[in-house]
Amino acid sequence: MDTEVKNILSLLVDTFEGKPWHGGPSAREVLKNVQPKQITKKLNGTHSIIELVGHMTAWRNFVSHQLQGNLNYTVTDEHNFPSDKDWPSTLNDFFETQNKLVSLLKHLPANRLMDVVPGDHRSYTLFELLHGIIHHDVYHIGQIALLNKAFQQRSI
Repeated sequence: MDTEVKNILSLLVDTFEGKPWHGGPSAREVLKNVQPKQITKKLNGTHSIIELVGHMTAWRNFVSHQLQGNLNYTVTDEHNFPSDKDWPSTLNDFFETQNKLVSLLKHLPANRLMDVVPGDHRSYTLFELLHGIIHHDVYHIGQIALLNKAFQQRSI
């Protein structure tokens, strides 16, 4: 495996379940502290925790499809912030996206990193997409951590 692909894989794994570069908790750590009664709660127009996890899952699936060459896959409005209320299933789907991405990255030839992702109005490479999904996860895990903390302080 190429060094750059290894580096991306390492960032993905650390952010998801290891010791992230930012010093905060991993996605798995944040999600294990979420109480099921809090998953559908919202603060001042925010998305709920379960919506955010579903959203993250949808975009991780998008990345997986792009890596597999399924260029017709799009994230629909229905998938972007799903209204699912089944927390165990939502978590399982999210964790499965990690397994899928790790597997795909382990087999990704380094020369594909500079391939442009087709079909979008923006122009970006697989390299940018892979870093982007990691940033996307960090952003939304931060939101989930803040929502979770607010709910715990308010005993919601």
